[in-house]
Amino acid sequence: MLARRSILQHPLGATIDMPRLVPSFSSKGFPTFKVKKRKRPYSDSTRALELIGPYINDSILISAYDLHHGYLRKPKCFYHGKELIFIDSGGYELSHDWDSTEPKQGPYKGLDFSEEDHRNILRMLPENLPFVITNFDCTSIGKPIQDQIFAAQELFNEFPKYLHNFLVKPTVKNKNLNINEIISHAAKLHAFDILGVTEKELGKNTIDRLVNIARLRSAMDRENIKNPIHIWGGLDPITSPLYFFVGAEIFDGVSWLRYAYHEGMAVYRDSWGILNLGIETPLDHVRGLVLNHNVTYLQRLTTSLRQFVDGAGTNFDMFDGHANIFQRAYGSLSTKIPELK
Repeated sequence: MLARRSILQHPLGATIDMPRLVPSFSSKGFPTFKVKKRKRPYSDSTRALELIGPYINDSILISAYDLHHGYLRKPKCFYHGKELIFIDSGGYELSHDWDSTEPKQGPYKGLDFSEEDHRNILRMLPENLPFVITNFDCTSIGKPIQDQIFAAQELFNEFPKYLHNFLVKPTVKNKNLNINEIISHAAKLHAFDILGVTEKELGKNTIDRLVNIARLRSAMDRENIKNPIHIWGGLDPITSPLYFFVGAEIFDGVSWLRYAYHEGMAVYRDSWGILNLGIETPLDHVRGLVLNHNVTYLQRLTTSLRQFVDGAGTNFDMFDGHANIFQRAYGSLSTKIPELK
């Protein structure tokens, strides 16, 4: 079985248990609004952070890009009381591509954000809080894995009090990850606390992506590397359990801001309001309630993932109405991934 419950030891001393379903806050794809006496606008995602951020106790993810451009209002207020705070490198906001959950698919151009800007944001983080930092992956695309490893180590050496999340990128532009090349350098991954990959760069098809995660996890296990795999942009009530089955343990994304989780699926927020509250409920009220509901759902799903491991992968009943679907999917994966049998 590749699914597991790992433990991370933060340099500050905290013991962090896996898996983690991490709500992300990003300006990309969300409108902005201006306030008086302030030149820069805020992202609408800051309203979600202000509304629900104080009630999230386990993990959140915030982009260094948004911190640099001031898209979030007083973000430091929401660092406290969290078991982990992930700081993204800004690669998603700089990319011309859209997340698979993003309804806007038109032209996009981010603001300027450099490697030095990223480093400066990391330097301003308080050292007494449990941060997880990421390498500046925007300049990694097209470079050999060995070069990416060296560049990430150089950055991380400057910040020994944080957990280090190495986000590996394709060695050829506009291509998917070369899993064989990553595996050939598996022993060097000891240098990092977490291995990160973006969901969209794992392969063209769901089955290919799942098999590739299983191959990475198996290669790391052979090198006795127990560090968790992080699927960037892979937060979804259907796909997250599948990636967990094949060895990933950390999942983040912004789908929880855009959709409502209902009976194990992501649906339009307004439809969730009709299904659960009736047509009379104001939409602004519905959207606020959806945020709270989604965070609670992610907490329950995290418990289900842990129960799956505790049951040695033989029972799927904890996945509500999708038990049979996940069991069939697991059986199909077992024909391609011997470690699942």
